[in-house]
Parts: sequence; structure tokens; C-alpha cells
Amino acid sequence: MHDPALREQARVGLRDGRAAVERLVRQAVADGRIAPDRDPAVETDLLLALTGFTPLLQLGVIKPEEALAALDQHLDRLFTRA
Repeated sequence: MHDPALREQARVGLRDGRAAVERLVRQAVADGRIAPDRDPAVETDLLLALTGFTPLLQLGVIKPEEALAALDQHLDRLFTRA
């Protein structure tokens, strides 16, 4: 990430990927699959934060099944309407 050109390329790719996830979350809200009181931007950031487990998994800080359980629990909460 010290190379400015690579840094910019990564930034643009990550920005575009985030935007795609937010579009999916917004569509799920519009379709009634996610409660309308959920903030799509916040939910997008939470999903992306939860999927940033790679270093923790690679360094043995958490186990794959623990990462999967956290993601499953968050998705269950997100897609369960009260």
C-alpha cells in the first residue's frame, strides 16, 4: 500500500465493492427482507467489518467456525423482521 498507484487502485476497487454491497442491502430493505428502520450504510459497514476476518483467521486468533458463527448470527439478525 506504499505505492500510490496500487493504493489508488485498491481504494477504487474497495469503494466500488462497498457500493455494490450497499445496493444489495438497500434492495433487501426495499423488498421487505430487511426491516425498514435499518440504516443501509451502517449495515453495509457492519457486513464488511465482519468479513474482514482474514488476518484473524490466518494468524489463528479465531477459528473459521467462529467467524462463520459471527456472520451467521449477524445475518440472522439483519434478515429477521420484528
